[in-house]
Amino acid sequence: MLGFTGNSSAQKVEEVRRAHFVGELDRLVPKGAGAIIVTYEAVGARAGITTAGYDSASGAWFVASQTGCGGRDLSGNLYQADVDDTEVGVMEPYFAELVAIANNIPRCYLIAMRSQPEMIVDAELGSDGVWRVLYHAVDPANINDRAPWELRIDDQTGHVLSKRWTVSEDSPITEYDWEGTTVGRIVQPEPMNRVRTFVDDQADLAEFEPKKVFQRAISYRIQADQKLNALSSGYVQNDDGEWVQDKQTQSTQPFNDPLTRTYRTPLIIAGVLVFLIAIAQLIRKGRTQ
Repeated sequence: MLGFTGNSSAQKVEEVRRAHFVGELDRLVPKGAGAIIVTYEAVGARAGITTAGYDSASGAWFVASQTGCGGRDLSGNLYQADVDDTEVGVMEPYFAELVAIANNIPRCYLIAMRSQPEMIVDAELGSDGVWRVLYHAVDPANINDRAPWELRIDDQTGHVLSKRWTVSEDSPITEYDWEGTTVGRIVQPEPMNRVRTFVDDQADLAEFEPKKVFQRAISYRIQADQKLNALSSGYVQNDDGEWVQDKQTQSTQPFNDPLTRTYRTPLIIAGVLVFLIAIAQLIRKGRTQ
């Protein structure tokens, strides 16, 4: 059973289990995975897009959303930016940085643990062939009494099956579905939190350039704002990404109410005539001066 004890013999058992798991990480981490980019886009009455990318050859990674972006470029430099910034800035190094994208690309949990085994608190392989690994994603010096996270990992495939915070028995669980994909997709248990998933497992390395990642974040902000405007006007987006009128709302579409439809053309013509008359008067006045 995983946990913390003050018994020195129990601590030695934990150290042996932890060392065993660390020794298995080279086998569990997929080889030659190349560059991959995964995007989750909210559907329905929610707005938001998050994209994560990882390149196994260089160790470059990024995450971008409508709030900002951050990552490590192909040269190994860390960067970050909010969408309201004018340019990309430098980001200070921090512990277990790959956890920033591991929720979207779960193999990165294992890659982070391989490079920083001090993340691992305990690990135990069950009779069901599943590892249960306790870990921290913060510097060990700053853990204090913070509860660790738990990963369930298939020993045969190296697939991360689920993640949860052990602070409570009722903590929500994030599960991953690996059927028909090399990337574990987040299982969507709640209809209100539906997303569309896009996977590019042969990603162009140009997509990892900081300026391009920054532009991606800005475009996500624009798309989110446009979607919120559409939602407020009475439209919703279905699972196919098509815009349809929301029959549950009584919102009137801009310039589409019966009164405006009836008088729109005459009003436009009248407005144009008034504008032309004003221009003619200005020209005449200029000639008499």
